[in-house]
Amino acid sequence: MPEIVLLSYIAITVLTVWVGLRAYGRWINHVTIYGVVWGTQIILFQLRFINYPDLSVETSAFIFGAWLVFVVAALTFRRFYAAKELNNRAIFPLDMGVTTIVLVLFTVIGALGTYQHWTVLLKMFGSVKGAIVNANLLYSFRRSEAGFPGMWPYVDSVSLAADFLGGYYAGQRRKPIVLGVLPFVVELANAIASFGRSRLIIGAILWGTAFFLPQAKSIGIDWKTTRKRVLTLLSIVLIFVFGMEFVRTFRGVNESFTGEKTSLSRLKGVGFVTPSIYLYLSSDVAVLNRFLDYEFAGDGEHTPVGGNTFAPFYRIFAKLGLTQTVLEYQKSYRVPASTNTASYLRELYADWGIGGAMFFVYLTGALTSYVYEQYQRRKSLILLALLAHLNVVVFFSFAVQATRWGYWVISLAVSIVGALAIEKYSKSVKVS
Repeated sequence: MPEIVLLSYIAITVLTVWVGLRAYGRWINHVTIYGVVWGTQIILFQLRFINYPDLSVETSAFIFGAWLVFVVAALTFRRFYAAKELNNRAIFPLDMGVTTIVLVLFTVIGALGTYQHWTVLLKMFGSVKGAIVNANLLYSFRRSEAGFPGMWPYVDSVSLAADFLGGYYAGQRRKPIVLGVLPFVVELANAIASFGRSRLIIGAILWGTAFFLPQAKSIGIDWKTTRKRVLTLLSIVLIFVFGMEFVRTFRGVNESFTGEKTSLSRLKGVGFVTPSIYLYLSSDVAVLNRFLDYEFAGDGEHTPVGGNTFAPFYRIFAKLGLTQTVLEYQKSYRVPASTNTASYLRELYADWGIGGAMFFVYLTGALTSYVYEQYQRRKSLILLALLAHLNVVVFFSFAVQATRWGYWVISLAVSIVGALAIEKYSKSVKVS
């Protein structure tokens, strides 16, 4: 029976990826992303390298109902045939001079925020080595409601907007582009300073969307003539892998969990694939299951209406004394290991109930598909910025509602402002 369930999950995942590929004609799209991240999580959960409890019927119905709603919503706004010829168009020509200026500006602002972050750390610990040795303490600051003492809030978030422009810039150039990679180096410095990995993943998604999507399908990547561009992409991959492993290693992540099986414990010390990685990628549905158990028993979490969905704005209003605050990190549950993320379904349910959660799932799929369609027709950098940030929401849907992050909101706003400035200037000089 468990084998049949596992094969069913694999089949659903493959079917979703196939539908996305058929509908959009390329591997990178929101339907395939959703299928891969959710399919990977549920398949890993089903392997049971940790003694997770079985999912209830209600939890399974919620997960796969939302999955179906997302795919149906995405396909509702997809015109299978009308967009085919438009898919082959390259992006609207933009003035690379002003693009370079805006990219440098965003990179410098993000670097200043990161530099200020590091100056605070050096005052606290005396050296870079001292900061790294105290990685657990730094991470606890990041998780606390007060945050890092003395740190400028959100200034370093501009580097995420620079990541987006850096990916676009590198994708349009056919030579190694230091400037296209530099924002991601700033992101790496920020990740080491806070010993968190989510920002690094967000930066990679923004960079990758802006790098790959504008390239015309009819041209593609000619590996013989664009070897230098491949080196640029490889640089991003190496920085990403190094950053993820560096943070995991020096933060002293626990690699022993309650309920782990012997097969999982053998992965300790292996490197990039470790017990903690397995926990992160498989536990969210188990936490969602436990969360729903408490909700149905009438002992659930009490959040204000829309508190998770619009958390950054609630935090601003809370500082003004207008509403209650929304914590940066959610409540943990034992499944049996203790962890706190439970997918965007947990937060949407807490905010809006089951009906409202399904509505926002549909809205996410429909809006992402609509923006994708409009981008294919207009090739607007503004739409590309919005689409890249929606891809972040879709990717992280297996773990968290990304709109609850203030740095996601800042990055979206700054990216749109930058894209608007670039497009307006490019049109004013009549770039051909």
